[in-house]
Formats: sequence, C-alpha cells, structure tokens
Amino acid sequence: MMNKFLICLGLLLAGCSGNRAMKTAEIGTSAPTDIQSSYLYSTSMYGTDSAGPYANVAVLLPMTGDAKVAGNDIKTSIETAFLRKTKQNIKVSFFDLPNNKANRYDAIRNALSTNPDVIIGPLFAEDAENLRDMKSSNIPVISFTSDVNALGDNVITTNLIPTQSIETIVRQMQKDGARNMLVLAPDDNSGKQMAAVAERVSSAYNMPINGLFYYLPNNSYSIKDAAQRASMYNARNAANTRAREVLSDILAKESLSSADKHNLRVQLEKISRTETLGQLPYDAILFLGNGEDSKTLASFLRYYGVSNKDAGFYGTTLWHGSDIASDFTMSGAKYATLPEISGNFINLYNMMGGKDPDYLAAFGYDAANLALGMLYSGKNQSAYLYDPNGYLGTTGAFRLQPSGESERALRIMELNGSGSPITFADAPANFLTPLYNIRTTNLRNVSERELATPGINPGDYISIPDDLRRKSEYKTKTIGANYTSDMDTVTQTYAPIKIYETAEKTETISNPEYETAKPETISRSYIDVVEVEE
Repeated sequence: MMNKFLICLGLLLAGCSGNRAMKTAEIGTSAPTDIQSSYLYSTSMYGTDSAGPYANVAVLLPMTGDAKVAGNDIKTSIETAFLRKTKQNIKVSFFDLPNNKANRYDAIRNALSTNPDVIIGPLFAEDAENLRDMKSSNIPVISFTSDVNALGDNVITTNLIPTQSIETIVRQMQKDGARNMLVLAPDDNSGKQMAAVAERVSSAYNMPINGLFYYLPNNSYSIKDAAQRASMYNARNAANTRAREVLSDILAKESLSSADKHNLRVQLEKISRTETLGQLPYDAILFLGNGEDSKTLASFLRYYGVSNKDAGFYGTTLWHGSDIASDFTMSGAKYATLPEISGNFINLYNMMGGKDPDYLAAFGYDAANLALGMLYSGKNQSAYLYDPNGYLGTTGAFRLQPSGESERALRIMELNGSGSPITFADAPANFLTPLYNIRTTNLRNVSERELATPGINPGDYISIPDDLRRKSEYKTKTIGANYTSDMDTVTQTYAPIKIYETAEKTETISNPEYETAKPETISRSYIDVVEVEE
C-alpha cells in the first residue's frame, strides 16, 4: 500500500493544486467551510516541521470479513484524503474490525493503546457503542454509523441520518399542498423508528397522519394486506357497487327524459370503469421502506384503486439507487436524498481506487478531512467540529451536532420512469435557515393507526333527479365510517360526478340497456409480478 501511496502522491497533489486558491469562509460568516482545503495553509503545533510532534490518527474499519468491501472503500477514501495534506508529521494507523466479536474488542483496545488524538470509524453501531464505552470522553470519534443510539460522548458521524429525509420530504408535501398523509412502514426496528420520527414531523409541520400501517419487509402477502387496508378497498368497492345498483335500477324502472337518461348512462359508464368509489381521507402517502417494498406496495395500491393521481407518492433516501426509478407507473413520485458526489472527489477516488466512489466512500473522505481540519486549525476541537456554519463536503453542505448527529442538506428527486430521476429541488447551500427541527432521541414506538374517515356515502358521488332521491329504494347509506379521536384533523371533501350534456354528447355508451342486477365480481390472480390468491 505504501508503494501505491508514493505512486499516487505526485498525481494527487498536482491534481489538487487548483484547490489551494479556494478561500475558506471567515469566522462569523454563514457560508459553510470547504473542508477539502481549509487546513492546507493553517499552522499549529502539528505540521510546523517534519521533526516536530506528530498527530496520531487511529482508523477502525472492517477490512476483512462480511463488510470488507465497504470497509476497504472507506479506507481508500481516508488514504486519499491524507495523501492530499501538505504536512508530513502525522501518523495514521489502521485497525481491522473482523467478523469475530472478541477480535473486534481487541482491535478497539489496540487502537486506544496508541493514545490517538482522533479516531475515524467504526462503521457499525455495535462497534461505535463499544468504543464509546471504552474510550476517554475527550477523544473525538468520527464514525460512519447512521444509528443515533450509538452517538454521543464525543462520538459523531458523517453518515446521513435516514430520518432527516422524512422531515425534508414532509416539507415538500406541504409545498405541494397536501393536508393529510398515510404512512406505510416496515414492521422492524428501523421502520418503527422511522414511523416514530414521522409522527414527530407530523406534529411539527401540522401534517396529520391519517392512517399508519406496518408490513413485513419483502413479504408480498403482508404488503398486500397493508395496501388493502390503507386503500379502504372494501368500503370503496361496496360504495361503487351500490352506486351502480342505484343508477341501473333507475334506468331500468323509471320514465326519464332524454337528458336525464343520458346523464345517468354516462355516470354509470364512468363508474363501471373502476371497482371503487369515493374520496380517500388522505392526499399524500409516505413510504418509509426501501425501493423494492415501496414499488410492491404502490402496485397493490393501484390494484385496490389508489394511484398517485389519488394521493401523491413520497419516499425517503431509501429509494435512492433502487429499481423504483424505472417504474413508469411511479412517475411523479418524489423522495429526498443526498446531492450527487462531487466530480473532483470522483476523479481523485478513481486515481486511488480504480472505480467510482459510493456515498459511504464519500463519507469516509469527509471524515478524514474533518480530522485533518481539526488537527491543523488551531481551534478547540469542539469549536471546529460543531461549527454552526457547517462544512462543504463531497455531497454538499453538512454540519455536526453535539449529540453526534450529522445534518446533511438534501435535495428532492422526482421519478419519471426513465431510471434516471430528475432533481426537483436542489439541496440548500447553507444553514441560514435550520434544516431540521426534529431530534431522533427518546423515540417511542408508534402503534398502527386505522384510517380515520367519515366513510363514503355512494349518494354523494352520483347525481340523480331530486324527486327520485326521496324514494326509499334509491337512498344510500354511509359505508366504512371510522371515527377516532383524531377525526377533527381529517379534511374530507366530496366531489360528486357532474355531467354536462354539452360535454358528453360524443361519449359512446357501450351498453344502453340496463337490468336490475349487481355487477359481476372481477376475478384476478395476478398483479404486476406478484402472484396472489383471492
């Protein structure tokens, strides 16, 4: 590896010469500091000359075992960052965290025995928690875990906290005019944490959650059940059936004017094109699972009569890079995720690693540059790490909180079915306006929440002559009402079908004769690629 360092050193430093001209933000300004260049001209007790005292950096990563690919990708990023520094008196030691738990403990103890000024890593929450318990509180640890429970006591992370994408996407819901949301979450620890954050965000942004359903990840039967309950399919299907019965009965039994007959025929034709009827008690759906499960959920929702035309589809950063981007039926759906990795870093990483970096590798580069900046800035370590103005890293603006959480500015992406989502809204460039108001500590599990709805009255969605409404055989009852303590937050609007003769004269009526009978039930056995049995 040292030979690799020497071979690449000239190329890397030459390639970075243009960055030296970049000016860093002055103290007191609101512009984030570029961490890739902020330490290049600074002096402190470290780096004054090659014979002086050196800074000691310990790196804890899984370089063998199941996670060795991720660990070695981060290692390449860290090596790249340290090759770019201009001072030589810094010692970097790498410690492997293998699969064996006892060996990982030994690696942590060995790293601490070197009396490091700063530790970079580890990757996993369990190792970060163990390190936090074993180290002195004054040693800063720049880790890569996204589990907030492993942070604190000077253990921080450069990784994205997934729950931040919930707050970002709910703000976008508001901008899109949504008023009530449905939440669909995996029934596991991560999904429950995300659901708990969604509840806090809901309260903070006055975006009521009108229904929360859990499903077993990667389980089509559980996903199908959650989609059916969330769609109000039984009630909406019954309402559709009753509305068709009323229209069919009137056409078959009553003496009607030509205009009324045409009006009712057109209504029946329209209603017969679908199996459901009625407004949903939400206008946005928040998918908290990964892209694959969300794609299956959306497919079942369409199967039960709910498309992204009925309610906007929104996701989190878990959609990034998934096949959901190629699903044309998801066009218009939005999700929050990190900005693209900077081209400069991609080029540097390619020279060192021979491939493009992923986000974990980018976080590793940011972590190494943070460590260098802290060591060479001459500032108190807390003043440097927790600068409220933040930093510009490989994926845009981010800053660190004393809790250990990183705050990363996120962009909004929109799916278009092409496989390459488009940027709907760029990530903020600074922290002039706080990006996040929700803390993910002290979360409590949120139970499933059935839809709160006043139900569906088929009569609200059809238009029949007033004198016929008084006949008992044409009266309709509300179906599927479910009143809860949150009903006052549910906005319910009705949109009765309005037929204007001048606009409908050219519409073809395929079956002009009607009988008094219930419509036949349609039998299905497949929905997209998931086989189901009815």
